[in-house]
Amino acid sequence: MRILNACLLGGALMAGAFVGPAIAEDEITYTKDIAPLLRENCEECHRVGGVAPLALSSYRQAKGWAAMVREVVESRRMPPWHADPHVGTFRNDRRLSDEDIQTLVTWMETGYKRGNPEEALPPFDMPEGWRIKDPDVVLQMPEEVEIAATGVVPYMNIEIPTGFTEDRWIEAMDVQAGNAKVVHHILVYVRDPNHPGDDMGDFLKIGRGFLIGFAPGTVAVDLPKGMAYKIPAGSTLIFQMHYTPTGKPETDQSKIALRFADEAPEHELVTATTVNFEFEIPPHAESHRVEATSPFPKNAILYSMTPHMHYRGKSYEFIAHFPDGTTRKLLHVPNFDFNWQTTYILQEPVFIPAGTRMETIAHFDNSANNPYNPDPSKPIHWGDQTWEEMMIGWMNLSWFDGDADDFAETKEEMLRALEERDANQLARAE
Repeated sequence: MRILNACLLGGALMAGAFVGPAIAEDEITYTKDIAPLLRENCEECHRVGGVAPLALSSYRQAKGWAAMVREVVESRRMPPWHADPHVGTFRNDRRLSDEDIQTLVTWMETGYKRGNPEEALPPFDMPEGWRIKDPDVVLQMPEEVEIAATGVVPYMNIEIPTGFTEDRWIEAMDVQAGNAKVVHHILVYVRDPNHPGDDMGDFLKIGRGFLIGFAPGTVAVDLPKGMAYKIPAGSTLIFQMHYTPTGKPETDQSKIALRFADEAPEHELVTATTVNFEFEIPPHAESHRVEATSPFPKNAILYSMTPHMHYRGKSYEFIAHFPDGTTRKLLHVPNFDFNWQTTYILQEPVFIPAGTRMETIAHFDNSANNPYNPDPSKPIHWGDQTWEEMMIGWMNLSWFDGDADDFAETKEEMLRALEERDANQLARAE
């Protein structure tokens, strides 16, 4: 299932202009064709209690919202996906196929046939709102946070002791906003009580200790066998909370669900970054370039990338410059959308040899042509608030002791583990 399976570790068509493969009109029904399509691609968000503003979990809902659904899928605005299709392939690619779009359109144009009610799918299974199955522990902020009706709310760092008396390996996790109306984003970090040293220097930067985040477009983490994140015994989780006032007083008490691996993994996942703190975006600049570069100090396996900017973000690229002089563009997001903070999960992990320089290139639109720009007359610098800017390239990776030849065998093992995980998720969903 495309959306459910996105949890590792994811030329517009104008409305009315779509031309797809011919499908016999009498073959398309809601129960047989449309409900499974919506379940696979839409319903994780578009359900009662989901993050989307409308549900698509029933025949009545699908028919009632049909005109809007048709417009957003034909224009390729939904499902949301912003990566250049010519650069890389990604496990969590949300795009609908041409055939899927034509199936939806044919169903709408042929009378919204319902089909056999006995073929209806069971209700979408999302126990307690979590996007992972069978969490071992749920940790919640110790008390409710009160958010004023108006004004600027500074970032809050809220401590949640884990109470773990032994090291825990995390194979799946999900973060849930207690009040989605007021939570702009959550970043969860691990504070290790032992403060172990490392030789990674600035490479980890603000990625050090990062565990998971919550924001529009993020997915839960559900790792295949052999991969896990480590939370050392006695650790404290730090919830970095960014709240946005709604015009009335609000409260929030967000939480995280964790599922433990049975044993220490072969591959420990860590988060690293490329980041540029020292930039200035001139007033009225339509496409201002900002760069950041990080050298890899050791051999690594790269699994995913997450570009992060704010309202003026326009485009983002990840480019690997290898020690042998070759270059590979790993990700290009030509139309960055701040409303969707997507992690792009590589279809196949990539070997990154020591000495590789990971270059990230961002462009920012500080002009009046940017409808999200609060004020094009001001120069813009790094800052926490959304009317300021950030330039971060997150990378999920694991260190690797072998060389390129060793990686070829390791990659095959990883891909088999991914296939097994995906099959298990599909079986549970059905």
